Amino acid sequence: MRRPGGSDSGSTGRSKTGDPNAGPEVIDLRALMHRPGPGTHRTTIALDGRTIDTLADLPPARGRLLFVGINPSVVSVNAGHYHQGRLGRMFWRRLIVAGIVPQGTRLDAADDALVAAGHGITDLIKRPTPRDVASDAELTAGVGPLWQKVAIWRPGAVVFVYKRAASISAGRALEQRWGQLPGVAMAGRPCFLMPGPYAPAKEVAAGLNFLRNLRAALPD
Repeated sequence: MRRPGGSDSGSTGRSKTGDPNAGPEVIDLRALMHRPGPGTHRTTIALDGRTIDTLADLPPARGRLLFVGINPSVVSVNAGHYHQGRLGRMFWRRLIVAGIVPQGTRLDAADDALVAAGHGITDLIKRPTPRDVASDAELTAGVGPLWQKVAIWRPGAVVFVYKRAASISAGRALEQRWGQLPGVAMAGRPCFLMPGPYAPAKEVAAGLNFLRNLRAALPD
């Protein structure tokens, strides 16, 4: 995958959204390196010349997994934790089945368990919406900043939660429904895709077993 936007991994990582009149989104490098403890992850950022409430990035430890969604839901921002809608909580249940987070993890704070396990989570863009309504142009503008975060964090692998985010990041349509994405990498890190939320049970089981094996292959 080509390096998007020509951004340098040591820069501040400014990117435009899909709005031609939008101001730059500024990435705070110091904040990028902070791995927060348990508690609310709601934060305020400057975007398009105004401040918005969103969810802070939860960086992975080096060599661990980085999960990437599309953008935060309003429900999740209000809760202060990632993936708190109906489909979002399905994501956490799947990570429990795959052994990424422990059995018995509370779904309303599962991102804390994810961080405690050494993994991390972010979104392609940070503007919260009630549904997946962001334009392709807006999502594409988030690829450069995501590439930059991956270059800084150096996870063992990037795992996309949804195919739309993976396709936008790859810059092309993807045939794969789950698993490793051949020819797709971000800052030298291999990329993977989780099964879709409405995938058949057999496909979900195979995809989660693949994720379990991916986690087992990471160095301790």
